[in-house]
Amino acid sequence: MGKYIIVLAIGLGIFSCAPKKQNTIAIDVLLIPSEEMYAQSLQLNSLINQNNPKTIKLDENHVPHITLLQCFINQEDLPKVKKVLEGLFQTIAKDSLSAESISYNNAEAESFAMISVGKSGQLLKLHEKTIALVKPFIVKNGSEASFIQNPDGSPISESTVAYVPKFVDKYSYENFDPHISLGVAQKIVLDSLAENVFKPIKFKAASLRVYQLGDHGTAQKLLWKSE
Repeated sequence: MGKYIIVLAIGLGIFSCAPKKQNTIAIDVLLIPSEEMYAQSLQLNSLINQNNPKTIKLDENHVPHITLLQCFINQEDLPKVKKVLEGLFQTIAKDSLSAESISYNNAEAESFAMISVGKSGQLLKLHEKTIALVKPFIVKNGSEASFIQNPDGSPISESTVAYVPKFVDKYSYENFDPHISLGVAQKIVLDSLAENVFKPIKFKAASLRVYQLGDHGTAQKLLWKSE
């Protein structure tokens, strides 16, 4: 009888030494801008969407934001990531940020546009501190399944999956480019928005948050926010 119990136990995995499979998620540690800056981002994106309905649409599921870090982590490490980020927002809460211009490629008939945010010393320090705190939990083995999936069932773009693990090495520190993404539109439209609609303003961050990423670097699922 004893040998049958052992066989059954092995079949049920009781004695299994196989490592537990870990789910990897793509996250964005980011700043949410003040109400005034948030509203201007939505306005500019709405006008861009009138020109190109296929580009990103900013809304409650694709929030305007300033990325500090994108990376893959194991989902089971999310509580630890939240823990190390506690209190970090207070280092930037009282500082003014600046929306300086709409940036896009003037040489192209159609281009991706974003609001360029001034890379102040305090914002750069926050970016570097965020990386230092989260780095112990960063993994490289993310995949399309690490993202919030597209509602229409289309696959997550290869460029999105490839961008995330390169963020620290290629898009950080001296290459850090703080901005709020607006979407793709024709140059003639972007010229008009830059000249007639965009307003350079000083603003403060409203909160520090962690989102699970969707396609094209969109912040889609809120996982944590600062108090």
